[in-house]
Amino acid sequence: MRSPPNPANAPSARFFGDIGITPGARVLDVGCGNGDLSRFVAGLAGPGGEVVAIDRSEQALAIAQAIHADLGVARIHYRAVDLSGDLPDLGRFDAIVGRRVLMYLPDGAKTLVRLATMANPNAVLAFQEHARTTLPAGLGDLALHRQLYDWNWGTVAAEGGDVGLALRLAEMMQQLGLSVEEARGEAILLNPNQPSFLPTLTQAMLPRIVERGVATVEQIDPDTLAERIEEEHRAAGGAIVWDLAFLVAARAYPASR
Repeated sequence: MRSPPNPANAPSARFFGDIGITPGARVLDVGCGNGDLSRFVAGLAGPGGEVVAIDRSEQALAIAQAIHADLGVARIHYRAVDLSGDLPDLGRFDAIVGRRVLMYLPDGAKTLVRLATMANPNAVLAFQEHARTTLPAGLGDLALHRQLYDWNWGTVAAEGGDVGLALRLAEMMQQLGLSVEEARGEAILLNPNQPSFLPTLTQAMLPRIVERGVATVEQIDPDTLAERIEEEHRAAGGAIVWDLAFLVAARAYPASR
């Protein structure tokens, strides 16, 4: 049985598809993971373009490289790069994109400064990031959903991530001298009568949650988690606002400015 799709990825096509990546563009995908966003922007850049996709996880890069690329898209070059350190010389780019990457870094602002130096004049820099807020929210008692939310975000914080970066992202870009063209938020909904993504998310996060001492396997009880999540959602009714995606796109000024 296939896992439900991650609803946090739903805003990505709408956002990254409208930031101005044109055929022939050279694009940098920062923190590419399994290459999902890399493949999407490769379609926008077309066969005359190029995508450089970087991530620190060799395992994620291996998964990305094993996925067959579509015809008629830009060639994707995958490279292992630790974003928390100095970035290698990758050249200049017409677009620099990332999805849920800066929030996981101990100093995302410093990384953003480095990335801005790799942008061509008039290049676009666009990121989808998330932040810890007062969610989740819904119609009824959501004690389990809130516990999972706190465990997940508590783990990101314990790993040194910046759980509030998304709320400051537009301001950070402006301080770098970039012209912010779009800054908006989009709710991530868990809809009723649909399989929840949360068991999949929690299973993926489980080793990290336990390693950081945020919760134990016994507390999470993954064997009964899906059933308990479904029961709580059914009792509450309606949609649950699980998270917020912050979508910010900015442009480097032309060289003549």
